[in-house]
Formats: sequence, C-alpha cells, structure tokens
Amino acid sequence: MEPPNKHTRSNDEPATSYSFPDLSTLPEPVLLHILSFMNPKEAVQTCILSKRWRNLWTFIPSLNFEHFFFRDTTAAFVHFVANMLYFRGASKLDTFRLCWHVGGQHQVSEYGDEICEIHVSNASSWIFSALSCKPLVSTLDLRGFTNLKLPHALFTCTSLEQLDLKLSNRDNEETIGPKYVNLPNLKKLKLSVLTLKDPVMQRILWGCPLLEELSLSECLLKFSEMKSDCLRHLTMKSCQGYGVLEIFMPSLLSLDLKNSWSGVNKLSLKNTPSLVKVFVSYEYFDEEFSSSEFEFFNSLTTVTDLELFDTGVKDLLEKIIPNCPVFDNLKRLTFGKWLINEKLDLLCQLLQRTPNLEKLTIVHKKPARPGKAEKKCATGQIPFKCKQLKAIEIKYSDPSGVHEVVDILLRNTSHGERVRIDFSCF
Repeated sequence: MEPPNKHTRSNDEPATSYSFPDLSTLPEPVLLHILSFMNPKEAVQTCILSKRWRNLWTFIPSLNFEHFFFRDTTAAFVHFVANMLYFRGASKLDTFRLCWHVGGQHQVSEYGDEICEIHVSNASSWIFSALSCKPLVSTLDLRGFTNLKLPHALFTCTSLEQLDLKLSNRDNEETIGPKYVNLPNLKKLKLSVLTLKDPVMQRILWGCPLLEELSLSECLLKFSEMKSDCLRHLTMKSCQGYGVLEIFMPSLLSLDLKNSWSGVNKLSLKNTPSLVKVFVSYEYFDEEFSSSEFEFFNSLTTVTDLELFDTGVKDLLEKIIPNCPVFDNLKRLTFGKWLINEKLDLLCQLLQRTPNLEKLTIVHKKPARPGKAEKKCATGQIPFKCKQLKAIEIKYSDPSGVHEVVDILLRNTSHGERVRIDFSCF
C-alpha cells in the first residue's frame, strides 16, 4: 500500500478556505497609489464601495485628464474635470496632466467663437487650479487652442520639477510670453510646437537656476543666443530659426540635434568646455554653405561620443572634412545611414582625425535599387591609424559591401586580430 501523498487531503480533514484581503484594510497611502493608476473617471467611481472610499478619490496624488478617455461629449469632459478639481480642493498633487486636442472626434471649432473662448477659459482655469495644489510634474498637451494664453502662475510655481508643454501654437507668439519667470526647482523642461522669441527664451533660462534638461521640439526659434550656467542636456528636434544661434553653456554635457540644423538655422558653440556627447542628424543640407558649420565642428574637440547621421550630415562632411580639427578625445564614433562602401573615403578621412578612437559603429544603408550593382566612387586607399580601436559594430539592411569595409578598417589598425567585430541587421 502506497503512503498517502502529503499534498492530498483526506475525507476527514476540513476544507481549507482561502480569502483575499479586503482592500479597505490597506493603509491610505497604498490605496491612493493604486487609484493613481486609474483614469480619473474610474477613480471617482470607487466612492460607492464603502464609507471609507467615499472621499478617498479627492486625495489622489496624480491626475491624468485625457479627452479621448471620454467617449461622450466635450461638455461632459468639461463638466467632469471642473467638478473633480473643485471637490478635491487644494489637496497635494504630485502629477498633473491635461491632454485636450481640438480636432478629431471632439471639435471645438464646430462651435461658435463664443463657445471656443469658453473652452480656452476652462483650460486656463484648470491649469491655475492644479498649480495651487503644488504639483511636482505637469504635462499640458493642448493642441489647437489658438487663442490660449498660459496663466502667469505656471511660470512662478515653485514646486515644479518637470514641465512639458505641447501647444501647437507656433502662429500665436503670445501663448508663452511670461514677463517674469521663477521656477527655482525646475530640472526638466520640454517645449513643443511653439514660437519662442528672444527675451522669452532667455527669461526662462534665467528663471530656472536648477534646469538640467531642455528639449525643444518643432519650435520656431526667434532668438539669437542661449545662455545657461546649469544646463547639462540640450535637445533640439525639427526646429527652425533665423540666423546663427549662439550657445553659451559651460556645464553642457550632451547636445542632440535632429533635423534642426538646416536652412537658415545655424548653431555656434561659443562656450561649451564640458561637452562630451553630440548627436547630429538631418536629412537636408543647405547649399548656401557658411562658416558656422566649420565653427561647429571645431567646437567638438572635447567630445568623447559623436554620432553623425543622415544624408545632410554626409553632404556637410564632404565640404568641411579637409579642414576638420583632430578629435583627440573622441572614443566612440557612430557614422552613416547611407551607402558606406560608396563613401568609404569620407569615413577614412574622418578616421584620420580620430587617433584615439576605441569603438566605431557603422550604419550601412540598403541600396536604392536592390540587386543592381552600384557604381563605387571610394578607393579605400586613404591611410589612417586607429591604434586604440577595440570594437567595430556594423549595422546593415543589405550585406553588399560590408566585408569590403571591414577589410579596409582592419588593415588600418595596429592589432586587427584583437578587434571585436559585431554585425546586426536592421
């Protein structure tokens, strides 16, 4: 007779009952943390659970008002947000997010001008109410409100540490135009689809003494210089401007440029001695070549990580490479997103100026006409020596010409047999 299994229950043993703990027994901070993951409409509905839950939603530390959560009318959205902010009063708020787009399913423009003005007034009053709760993080995505003018309290909120503004009002210069800025604890700022004039941008930088990260996306830049002693990371994506933009930022560590350095918008790094990481990517190169491009690359001698992408950068390098400085501090270089085997001489010329390079990443683009032999204009005979090179990473969408590139690179290293080579297909 086999011994009974210790995991089986005999008929004489009572059944063990399992029950889940009552959520209401959890501490209030835990319950509020759980409610913060719900959208506000769901959080308010928990008031019917018990007496303890009746007013709990009024203390939620995170509010996320997104118009598309409300499948009914715009009027219902306005009514709900106004009432929730009213009933929660001035209880502490960590995060406030308001996402209300004019367009799509809910059109403000389908009403008359008077109704549109009411909605603009609603948005401004909600922002003001939320700021009175001293939030740490605020995101305002109000695309399409052409007459919106942000409340002055937004630029004097001493509790804010992160602020993200996306307003799509590049035609309305008055949307963001504070006369006074005092954001003593702000560390991250992101501005999208805005017109930024000269005194406004500098006023913002002066009024944020702890600002470390600044991101400008799809903005129209109407200023000639940016000065900040504390800024460490600057990103500019698809921005347009006029003339030469001069950067004075002694603490700047990284600069990220995506399609923001073409046409009449030029950059000049005047005081960036701490700069170590630069990413440059844009599709089109301005044929009206100016000295600012030379000055820009001459300012990168302190950089240890450099990424150069897209055809605009390639065209630019072809013009300035003969006068490029030697990048003694450069350790990691990412290069390409075009047919490397056709522009191999350009790469070799650049490697002549990177004697201490340790890692090289190449992005090899797929030929425009797959299967058809491409005319090669590179010889690969330009000598260079990368004595410190330890790793080569090649990313490709088409393998043609890849091994040719590797052979030439290894031929110009002093210890080619010890260089690690990684391949990846994208």
